[in-house]
Amino acid sequence: MLRGALRPHRGTVALAMAAACLRQLSLLAVPWCVKNALDHGIQHEDHRALLLWAGATALAAGLQFAGLYGWQFWSGSADAKVGADLRARLLEHLSVLDRAALASRGHGDLAMRATRDTDLVREWVHGLAVWVVLATTFVVVLPGLAVLDPMLLLVTVGMLPFLVWVNLYFPRRFGAASDELARAHGERAEAVTDLLQLGTGLRGTGGHRPLVARHERTSAEVTDRTVVAARIEASWAAVAPFVPRVAVAVGVGVGGLAVLHDRLTIGGLVNFTSWMAYITLATTVLVDRLRELGQADVAAARIDEALTIPATVTDPERPVALSPGGDLELSGVSAERDGVTVLAPVDLTVRRGEFVAVRGATGSGKSTLLRLPARLDDPATGAVRYGGVDLRDAALDDVRRRIGYVAQRPLLLSGTVAENLRLGRDLSDDALRAACETACIHDQIAAMPDGYDTPLGESGTALSGGQIQRLAIARGLLGDPEVLVLDDSTSALDTTTEKLVLERLRAWADGRTVIFATHRTAVLEAADRVVRLPDRSGDAVLSLASSEADRG
Repeated sequence: MLRGALRPHRGTVALAMAAACLRQLSLLAVPWCVKNALDHGIQHEDHRALLLWAGATALAAGLQFAGLYGWQFWSGSADAKVGADLRARLLEHLSVLDRAALASRGHGDLAMRATRDTDLVREWVHGLAVWVVLATTFVVVLPGLAVLDPMLLLVTVGMLPFLVWVNLYFPRRFGAASDELARAHGERAEAVTDLLQLGTGLRGTGGHRPLVARHERTSAEVTDRTVVAARIEASWAAVAPFVPRVAVAVGVGVGGLAVLHDRLTIGGLVNFTSWMAYITLATTVLVDRLRELGQADVAAARIDEALTIPATVTDPERPVALSPGGDLELSGVSAERDGVTVLAPVDLTVRRGEFVAVRGATGSGKSTLLRLPARLDDPATGAVRYGGVDLRDAALDDVRRRIGYVAQRPLLLSGTVAENLRLGRDLSDDALRAACETACIHDQIAAMPDGYDTPLGESGTALSGGQIQRLAIARGLLGDPEVLVLDDSTSALDTTTEKLVLERLRAWADGRTVIFATHRTAVLEAADRVVRLPDRSGDAVLSLASSEADRG
């Protein structure tokens, strides 16, 4: 998965690695230039040598700038492109999955795969050039220390096991504590969400008190876990620099004796202390990169798992084109969920231009039935045909272009009114206004502070239930479908507004087919025909003329 995500952008990563190598070589050259400036320029009072090595140091600094710029630019470009590709693939796949395919995955879990897991892969991509930096450091510095003085190399190598232990022990403990802290934060976030969403509704029954107690309990756990993580982090922050400082102290002692015995110059000792800092940093970063690789591998596996969730509603290999303006036939369709029948077998034919109301007891499967024509679900048995073509043989885009669906609980984006209506479609302002006038919501939108450009807030919290339903109806009309399926879409409207919406909806239909699941008297009276679904134990659908429907 990681190699596959990287493959289209390996050229950019290669450029980042080359720039990182240039930057690290020039960085490591600076202590060597300073050594020579001290030994050949200052100690021998040779102004020419001093200027020469000062110029070399300046050149190294310039190369550092160029290398670091290229490294960060190309690494940032690569990680951004990989992240964008992964999110696009993931969201494109998830957007076509049906309810059954998503049933085993929570929305929060899928959101984490598209955000946190993708970011972990991005961090791994961004850090790939660091491996070149680490390799360059060890390849240059270790032989360089041996040239300066073999004892200095022994001091450095002797420090490495302790430094590796510190960077393995503390990150493991801190990671475990961070996982527990993240879990505690997640539980508190759920408690806060439940308290905000449900607290008001339960306050009248005293049911909000357990929610408050739950929030207090989860907040206390967050505090406890934070203290544990902070204690480990403090120990790590104190011990991690202590080991290399001890090694530097030993090295200064060993190197100082070497200077006194003329085995090492003062410039060489300065060079050693600088390189020692680079080796310390490289060892710490090496452990971080290994841990990052493990995290990225797990994250990539989670993303790949989401990308391979099989869809139950799919496009056929050779789609059949739908003819415009056909009859809609549901032949022996039934539905199951987790092995339980949620819709008993139904036979129903809706003629072109007909307004059919579907009614039935709670749990009889009205909403499930209406999801079948839009191919939001496929039937467990039977078939849905439009113009004689089984919808499973037609392209999904073709089906949903001809058959529009307005959900029982419509969802709104946290954007403007116009953005919620357009949903990315190229629609004129006049088209928005016409649809909203049909749905009897235009006047209220016009009265808003910025009209159609008024922000609605998260999930449309600025609107009432009835306004949300009418906005959803208008959104459905803007697709200009041949068949419009509405799932109890006027349940939150007052009687007067509902009758006006139905009157305008019938005028809009004019040859289009409307199927409306409802228990509302106004809809039943407006329909050409009322279809009553039986209980799940029933084996037939009773179809009545509107005038004969039981209004009770």
